[in-house]
Amino acid sequence: MGTRITDQPPEHWAGPDSLDPTPVWKQFALIGIFLALGLVLLGGVAIFAAAPQLVTPPALVPGDRLVLSAAELPAVGATPKRFGPPLVDDEHTFWLARLSNTETVAFRATWTDSFGHECPVSWNESLNNQPLRFFTASCKGSSTRLFNDRGEAGPGAPRGLDRYLVSVSDDRVIVNLSRLIVSPERTSAPPSP
Repeated sequence: MGTRITDQPPEHWAGPDSLDPTPVWKQFALIGIFLALGLVLLGGVAIFAAAPQLVTPPALVPGDRLVLSAAELPAVGATPKRFGPPLVDDEHTFWLARLSNTETVAFRATWTDSFGHECPVSWNESLNNQPLRFFTASCKGSSTRLFNDRGEAGPGAPRGLDRYLVSVSDDRVIVNLSRLIVSPERTSAPPSP
Protein backbone atom coordinates (compact mmCIF):
# COMPACT_ATOMS: atom_id res chain seq x y z
CA MET A 1 0.00 0.00 0.00
CA GLY A 2 1.32 3.39 -1.00
CA THR A 3 0.73 6.80 0.43
CA ARG A 4 -0.78 8.44 -2.64
CA ILE A 5 -4.50 8.76 -3.13
CA THR A 6 -4.17 7.00 -6.44
CA ASP A 7 -2.65 4.02 -4.65
CA GLN A 8 -5.88 3.44 -2.64
CA PRO A 9 -8.89 1.70 -4.11
CA PRO A 10 -12.00 3.97 -4.45
CA GLU A 11 -13.99 2.04 -1.79
CA HIS A 12 -11.52 3.25 0.86
CA TRP A 13 -12.01 6.90 -0.04
CA ALA A 14 -14.08 9.10 2.28
CA GLY A 15 -17.14 10.69 0.75
CA PRO A 16 -17.31 14.48 0.33
CA ASP A 17 -19.94 14.85 3.09
CA SER A 18 -17.66 13.28 5.74
CA LEU A 19 -15.06 16.00 5.27
CA ASP A 20 -17.57 18.86 5.59
CA PRO A 21 -17.27 20.49 9.09
CA THR A 22 -20.24 21.72 11.10
CA PRO A 23 -21.54 24.89 9.48
CA VAL A 24 -20.29 28.05 11.19
CA TRP A 25 -23.80 29.42 11.72
CA LYS A 26 -24.65 26.41 13.92
CA GLN A 27 -21.59 27.06 16.10
CA PHE A 28 -22.56 30.74 16.47
CA ALA A 29 -26.15 29.77 17.31
CA LEU A 30 -24.99 27.37 20.03
CA ILE A 31 -22.67 29.98 21.59
CA GLY A 32 -25.47 32.58 21.37
CA ILE A 33 -27.92 30.30 23.17
CA PHE A 34 -25.42 29.67 26.00
CA LEU A 35 -24.70 33.40 26.33
CA ALA A 36 -28.41 34.24 26.43
CA LEU A 37 -29.06 31.61 29.13
CA GLY A 38 -26.11 32.92 31.13
CA LEU A 39 -27.39 36.50 30.93
CA VAL A 40 -30.89 35.43 32.01
CA LEU A 41 -29.44 33.54 34.97
CA LEU A 42 -27.21 36.48 35.91
CA GLY A 43 -30.13 38.90 35.63
CA GLY A 44 -32.28 36.70 37.87
CA VAL A 45 -29.60 36.54 40.55
CA ALA A 46 -29.07 40.31 40.33
CA ILE A 47 -32.79 41.06 40.75
CA PHE A 48 -32.98 38.63 43.68
CA ALA A 49 -29.99 40.32 45.36
CA ALA A 50 -31.22 43.87 44.66
CA ALA A 51 -34.83 43.20 45.73
CA PRO A 52 -34.42 44.82 49.20
CA GLN A 53 -33.27 48.06 47.54
CA LEU A 54 -36.06 48.05 44.92
CA VAL A 55 -39.16 47.61 47.12
CA THR A 56 -40.99 50.19 49.20
CA PRO A 57 -40.75 49.40 52.96
CA PRO A 58 -42.27 47.58 54.74
CA ALA A 59 -41.99 44.52 52.52
CA LEU A 60 -40.97 40.88 52.74
CA VAL A 61 -38.81 39.98 49.73
CA PRO A 62 -37.62 36.56 48.50
CA GLY A 63 -35.06 34.95 50.75
CA ASP A 64 -37.07 35.86 53.88
CA ARG A 65 -35.65 39.38 54.07
CA LEU A 66 -37.87 41.95 55.77
CA VAL A 67 -37.28 45.51 54.56
CA LEU A 68 -38.28 48.26 57.03
CA SER A 69 -38.00 52.02 56.81
CA ALA A 70 -35.18 53.62 58.82
CA ALA A 71 -37.92 55.54 60.64
CA GLU A 72 -38.97 52.23 62.24
CA LEU A 73 -35.58 51.96 63.93
CA PRO A 74 -35.87 52.78 67.65
CA ALA A 75 -33.55 55.42 69.09
CA VAL A 76 -30.47 54.35 71.05
CA GLY A 77 -31.61 53.19 74.49
CA ALA A 78 -35.32 53.40 73.60
CA THR A 79 -37.81 50.59 74.07
CA PRO A 80 -37.31 47.86 71.45
CA LYS A 81 -40.04 47.53 68.81
CA ARG A 82 -41.83 44.24 68.27
CA PHE A 83 -42.55 43.12 64.69
CA GLY A 84 -44.90 40.24 63.99
CA PRO A 85 -48.03 39.47 61.98
CA PRO A 86 -49.06 40.63 59.41
CA LEU A 87 -45.49 41.57 58.33
CA VAL A 88 -44.01 38.21 59.35
CA ASP A 89 -45.48 34.97 60.66
CA ASP A 90 -45.51 34.05 64.35
CA GLU A 91 -42.40 31.89 63.98
CA HIS A 92 -40.32 34.87 62.75
CA THR A 93 -41.64 37.53 65.16
CA PHE A 94 -38.77 39.61 66.58
CA TRP A 95 -37.79 42.57 68.75
CA LEU A 96 -35.76 45.29 66.99
CA ALA A 97 -33.40 47.16 69.32
CA ARG A 98 -30.70 49.75 68.79
CA LEU A 99 -27.89 49.20 71.28
CA SER A 100 -25.62 52.00 70.00
CA ASN A 101 -25.24 54.21 66.94
CA THR A 102 -23.43 51.38 65.17
CA GLU A 103 -25.15 48.29 66.63
CA THR A 104 -28.70 47.25 65.78
CA VAL A 105 -30.03 43.81 66.69
CA ALA A 106 -33.19 41.80 66.05
CA PHE A 107 -33.92 39.36 68.88
CA ARG A 108 -36.20 36.45 68.09
CA ALA A 109 -39.45 36.81 70.09
CA THR A 110 -39.33 33.13 71.04
CA TRP A 111 -36.69 31.52 73.23
CA THR A 112 -36.14 27.76 73.44
CA ASP A 113 -35.23 26.29 76.82
CA SER A 114 -32.96 23.28 77.34
CA PHE A 115 -35.98 20.93 77.09
CA GLY A 116 -36.97 22.31 73.66
CA HIS A 117 -40.01 24.25 74.91
CA GLU A 118 -40.81 27.44 73.01
CA CYS A 119 -41.11 30.39 75.39
CA PRO A 120 -42.44 33.84 74.38
CA VAL A 121 -40.05 36.73 74.96
CA SER A 122 -41.34 40.05 76.32
CA TRP A 123 -39.81 43.42 77.21
CA ASN A 124 -39.92 44.87 80.75
CA GLU A 125 -38.91 48.24 82.14
CA SER A 126 -39.21 47.64 85.87
CA LEU A 127 -38.56 44.98 88.46
CA ASN A 128 -40.07 45.25 91.95
CA ASN A 129 -41.03 48.88 91.17
CA GLN A 130 -37.41 49.70 90.36
CA PRO A 131 -36.50 50.99 86.87
CA LEU A 132 -34.66 48.23 85.08
CA ARG A 133 -34.64 47.36 81.37
CA PHE A 134 -34.62 43.66 80.45
CA PHE A 135 -36.21 40.85 78.44
CA THR A 136 -38.01 37.88 79.97
CA ALA A 137 -38.91 34.45 78.61
CA SER A 138 -41.86 32.77 80.29
CA CYS A 139 -41.95 29.01 79.83
CA LYS A 140 -44.88 26.87 80.97
CA GLY A 141 -43.99 24.78 83.98
CA SER A 142 -40.72 26.59 84.78
CA SER A 143 -39.54 29.88 86.19
CA THR A 144 -39.23 33.05 84.14
CA ARG A 145 -35.80 33.55 82.59
CA LEU A 146 -34.18 37.00 82.55
CA PHE A 147 -31.99 38.56 79.82
CA ASN A 148 -30.35 41.96 79.81
CA ASP A 149 -31.13 44.60 77.16
CA ARG A 150 -28.34 43.12 74.96
CA GLY A 151 -30.04 39.68 74.99
CA GLU A 152 -27.37 38.11 77.20
CA ALA A 153 -28.48 35.39 79.60
CA GLY A 154 -29.25 36.37 83.16
CA PRO A 155 -29.25 34.16 86.27
CA GLY A 156 -30.72 30.73 85.60
CA ALA A 157 -30.81 31.05 81.81
CA PRO A 158 -28.46 28.59 80.10
CA ARG A 159 -28.07 30.78 76.99
CA GLY A 160 -28.97 34.20 75.59
CA LEU A 161 -31.60 35.24 73.08
CA ASP A 162 -31.29 34.16 69.45
CA ARG A 163 -30.79 36.91 66.85
CA TYR A 164 -31.47 37.57 63.20
CA LEU A 165 -28.92 39.15 60.89
CA VAL A 166 -29.59 42.91 60.50
CA SER A 167 -28.31 45.42 57.95
CA VAL A 168 -28.88 49.17 58.31
CA SER A 169 -28.46 51.75 55.55
CA ASP A 170 -29.42 55.42 55.29
CA ASP A 171 -33.07 54.83 54.45
CA ARG A 172 -33.86 51.21 55.31
CA VAL A 173 -33.31 48.35 57.74
CA ILE A 174 -33.08 44.81 56.36
CA VAL A 175 -33.70 41.89 58.73
CA ASN A 176 -32.67 38.53 57.26
CA LEU A 177 -35.16 36.11 58.78
CA SER A 178 -33.49 33.12 57.14
CA ARG A 179 -30.26 33.70 59.12
CA LEU A 180 -30.93 32.85 62.76
CA ILE A 181 -27.88 33.30 64.96
CA VAL A 182 -28.37 30.84 67.81
CA SER A 183 -26.89 31.93 71.12
CA PRO A 184 -24.35 29.41 72.47
CA GLU A 185 -25.17 27.59 75.66
CA ARG A 186 -23.23 28.58 78.75
CA THR A 187 -21.26 25.94 80.54
CA SER A 188 -19.81 26.20 83.96
CA ALA A 189 -16.07 26.08 84.47
CA PRO A 190 -14.63 23.13 86.37
CA PRO A 191 -13.95 23.81 90.03
CA SER A 192 -10.47 25.07 90.76
CA PRO A 193 -8.24 22.77 92.81
